[in-house]
Amino acid sequence: MGRIRNHWERYWIHYVLLAPLAASLIAAAACRRMPADGRSTLPAAVPVAAPAGSVPPAGTVKLSGSPEEIGAGHGRLLGPEIRTMVDGYVRGSAAWGDERLRADLLEKTRRMKETLPGWYVRELKACAGAAGVDEDELLYAQCEGDIRQLCTAYAAFGAGTHDGEMEIGRNFDYFGFAGMERCATVTAVTPERGDGHAFVVVGWAGILGGWTYYNEEGLFVANNLGGPPGGYATNAEGIPTLILERIIAQKAGTTGEAVEMLKTLPRMRNQTLLLAQCAKGGRGAEAVVVEYDAKRVAVKKPEGGLAFDTSIGSDERLIRRILKDAGRRPEEAIKSAGNMLTLHSVVVRPGEGAMWVAQGRQAHTGDYRKYDLGELLGR
Repeated sequence: MGRIRNHWERYWIHYVLLAPLAASLIAAAACRRMPADGRSTLPAAVPVAAPAGSVPPAGTVKLSGSPEEIGAGHGRLLGPEIRTMVDGYVRGSAAWGDERLRADLLEKTRRMKETLPGWYVRELKACAGAAGVDEDELLYAQCEGDIRQLCTAYAAFGAGTHDGEMEIGRNFDYFGFAGMERCATVTAVTPERGDGHAFVVVGWAGILGGWTYYNEEGLFVANNLGGPPGGYATNAEGIPTLILERIIAQKAGTTGEAVEMLKTLPRMRNQTLLLAQCAKGGRGAEAVVVEYDAKRVAVKKPEGGLAFDTSIGSDERLIRRILKDAGRRPEEAIKSAGNMLTLHSVVVRPGEGAMWVAQGRQAHTGDYRKYDLGELLGR
């Protein structure tokens, strides 16, 4: 497995990171910080009591306030886990075994900060300082999220489910790294009023967001390895996926706004996003699969009440059958797509205001913990 992982990393590091990061400029004009008109009443960083069942290894936390407060709270509460993530995910990668490649990547990463959104850089700096890690290495970790995972995601509603209510499922599949289990997090982030939407994200300590988001407007965002057919165009001034997802989750209030952001913002490379939303009260469900690279954005509408994408070969027909079963448990459909690489598995039922999360290696074989989204997203 170690040889396979290093071969995979070396191929994508040369194809994805070195070319697109050559200029390392990320447009910030479209995502500049809006003036605040108030502050969250939540403390800047607080641990959250876990729901019934086992607790995510790194805990469940709420972060709120200014970018500096959110970043410092993240680093202070999860410092040991962030250091483990940097050691395993960044320093343990193939790139870090090559001194010249490592130096080149870090130099390009430093230049990237010059044009990242100001609020993002401030949060990154505060998080790195509080956690005691190198700021450039922490930013590099945010750039790798679109090259290593093979995932499955769906949003079903109307004819796609037994009762017509929306259900969203997502598996994050990746080889992992030593100590990864200690880094798994469920994090609720509440920016200052006027600075964007509150959101909950399933990811790792030290990743300023993650791979699986749900915000207070009912917008779900998750990425898969992929893109439009034949779409391999890259852009040195494009935004890496994890940073792009974070911008969308915090700044977009609808799937339409999210799609427009994807069309407008510079994109680093090919990728696929599942965007889904069910308005408060369980009405107005919609979902799309967006395939893009640096030059093209293609939007695919649901078929038969299901928006579906997989980069690991999950059985869509099986998932459709399970979703029509009135007697099933919430996690059964996404659980069927689990495999030896599944590191987190998530189900969201917007109409119930609930999210179920399983984390760890072969996460789908463990317990799914239920979360109250209203509690996590409340200001």
